[in-house]
Amino acid sequence: MTQKQKKNQHIARSIASFGIFFWGFALFPETNQDLEKENLWTTSSLIRYSLENSVQAKLARLDLENSEYDWEKENGKYNFIGTLSANTTKTSNLPLPQFNLQGREITSNTISGGLSKAFTTGTTTNLTVSDNRFETDAGKRPEQIGTVAQQFAQPSLHFANIGFTLKQDLLKNVFGYQQKRSYEISRRMTSVRRLDAMNTLSRSVVQSLLSFWNLSLADENQKTAELLVRSVKTVKDITSSKVRLGVAEDYESGQWSALMISAENQLRQAKLEKDRARRDLLVSLGKDPETRMSIAMHMEDSLPALRGEEDELGEAFINRYDFRSIALQKQNATSSLEIAKNGLLPSLYVSGTYNMRQYDREFPQSFNGITAGRYGQNSAEIKMDYPLGNDTARAEYRNSLTQSRKIDMLYDQTREQVKTDVKQGLERIKTTYTVMEESKKNLTQAEKFYSGILPRYQYGRATSVNVKNALDLVAQARYGLMQAKVNYNTALVQYELSKGTLFRKHGLDVDEVLNQTDGDKK
Repeated sequence: MTQKQKKNQHIARSIASFGIFFWGFALFPETNQDLEKENLWTTSSLIRYSLENSVQAKLARLDLENSEYDWEKENGKYNFIGTLSANTTKTSNLPLPQFNLQGREITSNTISGGLSKAFTTGTTTNLTVSDNRFETDAGKRPEQIGTVAQQFAQPSLHFANIGFTLKQDLLKNVFGYQQKRSYEISRRMTSVRRLDAMNTLSRSVVQSLLSFWNLSLADENQKTAELLVRSVKTVKDITSSKVRLGVAEDYESGQWSALMISAENQLRQAKLEKDRARRDLLVSLGKDPETRMSIAMHMEDSLPALRGEEDELGEAFINRYDFRSIALQKQNATSSLEIAKNGLLPSLYVSGTYNMRQYDREFPQSFNGITAGRYGQNSAEIKMDYPLGNDTARAEYRNSLTQSRKIDMLYDQTREQVKTDVKQGLERIKTTYTVMEESKKNLTQAEKFYSGILPRYQYGRATSVNVKNALDLVAQARYGLMQAKVNYNTALVQYELSKGTLFRKHGLDVDEVLNQTDGDKK
């Protein structure tokens, strides 16, 4: 062997050693110190960030703010209602004998105020205070002066009145039968709205997590593509050295040149995909798509302590938002059916009014001594209303009965869905964990294969096809491991979502986060 050949072999061995060293460094670029320098995200921090920033979370937050709409609307029926009115009436009668004593010009001015309130017991109360100024020209007209009619002349008088009315429903709403159920429905609807908003909120948070992990996956794909470019370049250089040494053919160098172009194109595509995933995530979080962000991500890789399926299912029935919502809707359907059935009855009311009256020439002296009840006026009434045929009430009853049956079906379906989700969630966690562990082993074996094949290729004990296959195995193993981690963490999060324990699992008080966010905005 000539001196030049020995020198070329030494150079080739140096390139091979450098390639192996560079490969190992590129494969594990992040140490703990590197991660500490970056903004390392955890699942909990991502959830909090999504709660504070994502567009879907903001929309759900608006729904939460309006969750008490039904209760406030129903409760408003029982507020005090104040009334104030004033009217004036002037009557001009015909010049007929019957109007001589009444008067041909009569003026009546009234001002009144009142306060009314309905109670959930079906009782309605009303308090009215009024003053009426009455004036007539009877006995005051010129032709009546000096006649007997002049004796009937009277000055203008103020008539004061304080009245109290009590009304009670005796059939449909006796003891507040109907109002109480309407009130309960509105209270439950407040909870339903809140639970539905929380369900939407939790799902939007999970979607943000998936988007972030997809970005992490795209980032890993880019790193793998960069690694392939560097590795292909290293092998290409080795092949070129072997061609110069006469131990390889020219076409082998051309093969690696073609592979180099392919790897560079793959890198360009990976960068484009990563940029797209980054922009989509930032837009979903309500941020500027050009915002720079770190994507260092800590993912769970240990199997959590799981209880038995029955215990996990019991927890899901207690905490899952959509199941709690449908359970409340089922109660509301029952109450609505009771109200509709009660609506088939006629309306029967009993009411009574007690008026205290007094009069004087001046106001407010007209109210002096009114509580003595000297000129009281009392009345009582019993009234029954029942539409002939009552088609409207029957239609309402049929509709409520249909809605109740629908809710029963949805309740049963949701219950079975919870069971399915919990069972499949447990199986998915176990399966994805096994796949992740096997992916770790697969990457280790692929790295060993590549580390072993590269120096053998230098000495002619392996072909370029072997090296190419080893590179492909490592690239696939790296990407496969990252995909397995994403799948496993997705399984964990979706399982907590299926049980309704996502926020509690990560130690987050949703009300505290939302209130804090609203406070910051104010």
